[in-house]
Amino acid sequence: MEFIAQLKSAGADAFKKCFQCATCTSVCGVSQGSTPFPRKEIALAQWGQKDKLLYDPGVWVCHQCGDCTKHCPRGADPSAVLSAIRGIGYRELAVPAVLGKFMSSPSYLVPLLAVPIAVLLLVIMVVNGISLPEGDVVFSKLMPIAVIDSVFLPVAFFAVVTALLSIMKFWKKMSINTGKESNVVSGLIKTIMDVILHRRFSKCETNSQLNLSHLLTFYGFIALFITTNMVMAYHYLFGIETPLSLGDPVKILGNVGAVLITLGLAWTIFRRLTNPKASGKATYTDWTFIIALTLTALTGIGAELSRLGGMAGIAYTVYFIHLVMVFFLFAYMPFSKFAHILYRTTAMVFSNGIKSSEGR
Repeated sequence: MEFIAQLKSAGADAFKKCFQCATCTSVCGVSQGSTPFPRKEIALAQWGQKDKLLYDPGVWVCHQCGDCTKHCPRGADPSAVLSAIRGIGYRELAVPAVLGKFMSSPSYLVPLLAVPIAVLLLVIMVVNGISLPEGDVVFSKLMPIAVIDSVFLPVAFFAVVTALLSIMKFWKKMSINTGKESNVVSGLIKTIMDVILHRRFSKCETNSQLNLSHLLTFYGFIALFITTNMVMAYHYLFGIETPLSLGDPVKILGNVGAVLITLGLAWTIFRRLTNPKASGKATYTDWTFIIALTLTALTGIGAELSRLGGMAGIAYTVYFIHLVMVFFLFAYMPFSKFAHILYRTTAMVFSNGIKSSEGR
């Protein structure tokens, strides 16, 4: 009963209306024979089967397109149910669980933001004291690349380790819940192609524009991730320092990535505000991730533009906020909606691996 109450408070307030007609599973273009959903998930939710639902691959493979909700004859809103389960899952699957609890509650937002602010301020004061660097605006004067790496590499290590622990736990529980074994290699190969081409998003009809916004955000993020690593390679391998010229290939890739991710996020926010029924009920967890990623992109663009304009005070301030948001995103990645990348991909590998095994 406690879990049922959690689902209702998370936005799934109509699933008791479901009478198991299976229309939702029939119309879902993403559901497949090896791990069909969401009919069985609604039944499990009605009985409050928390453990079975949190480790159900169908819950995480769902792409939140809303086809099931549109065609539900009873208004049970299956899409909202799966979204609510995932929202609880970010908290329950996290290792350590306490950070999952913190990230799911607005009460802890200020303390969570205070950590990167305090760490980065301390580092900057050690490097520069309390005054801004003089002369041309060069962000490495504020925080040299080696100093940035000394802060962010441990953060990345922490995120990777905790993410791996969560994924291992998730995979083991999925195997127990389904009673099936999955071929990791074949499942991974098919999943990579699904992710790169966004093939499953293309099967969504009710909210088909979700595919475009997600593609823009996804490829923008990938471009920025590559840019960050190339800047490190420039520094450590070739001795090339920032700021890079606007014509440098890495700079071009970074700027293109920033534009793509900004457009994708702008379209996502616009759709959520103007058509919430098609986009699904947004929760605190949803908005925290969207806003954090949007601020990261906008402050990155703002820092570059103010640097080019020679506005030192604004440039260094915006750059500091940018670093705070990057820290926030990646340090808490396994405990926020950002973790849907981990769980959805793992669930897709698992379900694709089952399908491959059954085919043989």
